[in-house]
Amino acid sequence: MNGGLFTGTGAVFRHELRLLLFAPLSYLFQLGFLAALAACVFLIADFYATDEASIRPMLTFLPWVSLILVPALAMRSWVDEHSDRGVELTLTLPIRMGAVVAGKFLSGYVVLLATLLFTLPLAATVYYLGDPDPGVLLAGYLAAALMLAVYYAVSLFAAALSRDQVGAFVVSLALLFVLLLFGWDVFGRLLHGQIPPAAIEVLALYSSNTWLVRLGRGLIDFAGVFYAVAVTVAALAGAGIVIRSRYRGSSGAGTTGVWAKILLVASVLGILIPLSTRVPGGLDLTAEKEFTPHEGTLDVLGKLPGGTEITLYWSANEPSVPAQIKSHARRVKDLLETLAARSGGRLSLRTIDPLPDTDEELKAQAFGIKRIPMSSGDNFFLGMTFQQGGRSGNIPYLDIRRDRLLEYDIALGLNGLTHTRTPKIGVISPLLPPTAATGNREGMSFMAELRRAYDLAVIPHFKDALPDGLDVLLLIDTTILRKKMLYAIDQFVMKGGGLVVMMDPYLRFNRASNIVNPSPSDEINDISDILQKYGVKYLGDGVVGDGELASVVADQKQGRMSFPFWMRVSKKGLSNSHPATADLNEVFMVEPGALELLDAGRGTALVTTTENSGVLARKNFAGKAPRELTQVFKPDGRRRVIAAVLDGPFDSAFSSSPKGAEASGHLKRSTGRLGGPGAPVFVIADIDWLFDPFSLQQSNVGGQVVVRPLNDNLAFLLNIIEYASGDAALIAIRSRGNLQRPFTRVADLFQSAERKFREQETALARRVADIEGRIAQYSETAGSVKKGQLPDQIKADLKKFRMELLPARRELRTLRRQIRNEVDSLGRRLTLFNLVAGPVLVGIWGVGVATLRRRRRAF
Repeated sequence: MNGGLFTGTGAVFRHELRLLLFAPLSYLFQLGFLAALAACVFLIADFYATDEASIRPMLTFLPWVSLILVPALAMRSWVDEHSDRGVELTLTLPIRMGAVVAGKFLSGYVVLLATLLFTLPLAATVYYLGDPDPGVLLAGYLAAALMLAVYYAVSLFAAALSRDQVGAFVVSLALLFVLLLFGWDVFGRLLHGQIPPAAIEVLALYSSNTWLVRLGRGLIDFAGVFYAVAVTVAALAGAGIVIRSRYRGSSGAGTTGVWAKILLVASVLGILIPLSTRVPGGLDLTAEKEFTPHEGTLDVLGKLPGGTEITLYWSANEPSVPAQIKSHARRVKDLLETLAARSGGRLSLRTIDPLPDTDEELKAQAFGIKRIPMSSGDNFFLGMTFQQGGRSGNIPYLDIRRDRLLEYDIALGLNGLTHTRTPKIGVISPLLPPTAATGNREGMSFMAELRRAYDLAVIPHFKDALPDGLDVLLLIDTTILRKKMLYAIDQFVMKGGGLVVMMDPYLRFNRASNIVNPSPSDEINDISDILQKYGVKYLGDGVVGDGELASVVADQKQGRMSFPFWMRVSKKGLSNSHPATADLNEVFMVEPGALELLDAGRGTALVTTTENSGVLARKNFAGKAPRELTQVFKPDGRRRVIAAVLDGPFDSAFSSSPKGAEASGHLKRSTGRLGGPGAPVFVIADIDWLFDPFSLQQSNVGGQVVVRPLNDNLAFLLNIIEYASGDAALIAIRSRGNLQRPFTRVADLFQSAERKFREQETALARRVADIEGRIAQYSETAGSVKKGQLPDQIKADLKKFRMELLPARRELRTLRRQIRNEVDSLGRRLTLFNLVAGPVLVGIWGVGVATLRRRRRAF
């Protein structure tokens, strides 16, 4: 066997590929693979209902489908039967064993890659339904290709261990299942208490599923690629060793030598795979560079003084910590190591495992690191401290629910070490008691976010004056304030303080507040009067809606519908010139009012509607169901401003200090703390957008309550506060990246269907309401008279009305069902398309191969 390696590999590859392409079983394999995968994704996982524009469901099921079908493709590779002597004939040719193994692998791998490409209809579906991250999509397919290479190489090795097809299939299935099991959470729980947790983590590194998930996120790191290449090469080397031994007739000592070589290869592989994880860096394919330190973070690192230290407290050896938390902790550590490496020696990292009943545990608690209890009764630590000289800070718990804000949280802690003082934020709101500055209130996660970065003070709304030392003042639903407090707020702005005001024509979170609504006037009576003096007028008599920005909501009685007064404002409606909104992707506004900028040169619109907006009087809003409000909504072709910012300098809203207020030092014009024009004034004509149901989503994942941002509402608030306080260093870090990539076409289709039938639905609804009203009027007229005692005319009219009501209601239900079917039918069509597309592509592939074969025979 002295033929060249590459020449021999090419010859075997062409021969084996012809055998596979001309074998009907290959096409049967492809059909089974694609049908099973499509059924799992679209029927079991209900892909259309996930509202996530990604191929993640496919990657979830791919290892399990491949577990059965890849061994089926490889099981005949080394078959040794009287009816098939193809392998024996191949080995008699002057070709090296390595070339034979490589050629067989490449031929089968080409078939697998072709089969994977036949799943591209799923990618097309994802693009059709939404706006996926192309980098994550590419990384997902690359991870799938590498996983298939590992599976097929291992299957070839397993097939070499057995002389018959069934044995080869079973051995291959067993080996692949073990590899898959290592990366499965169930396996870790099964070994809980039996082996050290560190050993479980190392075992997970040997699983192809572990690397499929990691690479599929969009980060192509060295360790993942090394694992796939190393395991593939090792498995092929093992197959070559076994086949060479088999056809040389080795036995006894020879067989022992074969297994010694295989064990040596496996041992080397077992050492190199964990070591490969220490190689830093990787190719970040995500559109928003999620795994690459942001420029804002690097700027913070550049400002750090030398000798800054981060201490990570992580219970790495606690066996009962859930696998999700362990994976999150690995990401935390990787990010910290990257930041330390990019800091130019200014930042160092120390990791401590605070074992129970040790000095390290006491030290962690002394630094404020939280001990997190688990359902098993055990506890773990996952927090960090920041130290530089005599200054320090901490993150008590690196909550997995904030995984998307991890880089921001770390940058925030480091940035705090560069400040000589922490900015102080004052909050005035009748919705908040003074204890809200230190405690957690349900539905108000934004208060916890403010506490993370600022010295927070909640000021009772009935006070007359502001405390000293405030940098920014946040007013939420302050419809009634004393004249002295209004004057104090005005003078605070004149002294260069940042002001953020939120008003709402229809406050859903606290409907008692809707009794009073600010109304601008020439006399200073409420905060809207001061804002009008500054240059923005609050239009709170009506509630703004937008048919183009309408959000799909659930009507308990009548199913889904598009509600124009709950608006998902995308980038088109967000100012791209102001730092507070430039990097945002979507904010969610809930039944807002509108603003009028009185001086266009001074004000900037931050959030605006489209021309499909309209206004419904707030007096006609209360007590109505969403469907009723939708039916009376009428666009008027005007764009409206919902949030705006005013730049100074400002003239005082007061000509002089009011009676009873401090008369000394009245300022007539705003000045900044350093002599500039003063801090900005932000105004938002909505309040509900702050609260959790409209900004955060809670879901139960593996027994853990996971909170994820639904939009950029929280980022918008923090951007405003940071800009108003004069520190915009972290705005871009927090705001970058799409938080969600939903199926936008589904929402658009639903809105289109509603617009199509809205006029007809409104007419039917009014007809039903009219008939029900007449029935109620007749029943009220009859009073307590029994039905049998009613005049014949009234009984006839009631019977007539009820006979009219039944078909009217039935027609209305049919129409609303038709609206839902417009959306559901798309899901059914896409499901059918993907179930059929794979087999059709296989058929075209087969016809193409057969045509090519006939043409070659003709020549």
